Amino acid sequence: MHIRLEEALTLVRIWKNQETPLQVHVSRSGVRQDLRGTIRDLQGTFVELLADQAKLQLDLQGADFNGDESSPAYLVCEFPNGDRYSFYVRGGNVSSFL
Repeated sequence: MHIRLEEALTLVRIWKNQETPLQVHVSRSGVRQDLRGTIRDLQGTFVELLADQAKLQLDLQGADFNGDESSPAYLVCEFPNGDRYSFYVRGGNVSSFL
């Protein structure tokens, strides 16, 4: 379901506050990564994810969003340059989104 930036930030804030384990798929500039982690920080539209011993920092401003907080919750962020970040709550049926 298409959602606005404010709704995307609400999902991220909930996941941060609950320390929700996430499966994250990153596709940018021909590079694909599959990570597991949690939202570490949220400042304005800037999200910091601690994943697999690395930090991923992302500014959500300017992205288009699809997401839902029902089970399994997810958030897909697509940027005009083609970068795509997909967040799925671990423990849900994550494999159906791969």
